[in-house]
Amino acid sequence: MENLLGIHHPDPPEEVLMRVFARLGGTFSAWMAETHPRFPREGLAARFADHPDGNYRRLAVRDPSATPALIERLSRDSAVWTGQAAARDPRLPLPRLLEALHVCELASSAGANPALPEAEMAAVLDRAGVPG
Repeated sequence: MENLLGIHHPDPPEEVLMRVFARLGGTFSAWMAETHPRFPREGLAARFADHPDGNYRRLAVRDPSATPALIERLSRDSAVWTGQAAARDPRLPLPRLLEALHVCELASSAGANPALPEAEMAAVLDRAGVPG
């Protein structure tokens, strides 16, 4: 019952959402809990950046106080989902963002990063043969 309440209630407590996420792991329901507007953000970096489970390390990227250095470290994480989340984050330092464009598992996420300079976007399209 808590799973359904956490996912579908418009204003669930943050800790209910965290329990749903923890209980349901990498499932669609866990994703629904994580993307709920009330899912906690503050403190996730301190709490989960070094967690043994990559799904939890990925949560550290959601923390607004996560530093660019942490985002860069997480972009190199062994868990692909964690690296992808970090590659999409605008706090990722530009040199690493440009490098991530050439890493197969990260390229799509890096290409979606809002901090990607316009000139680099054009270069990616040129390399892909997309007519301008």
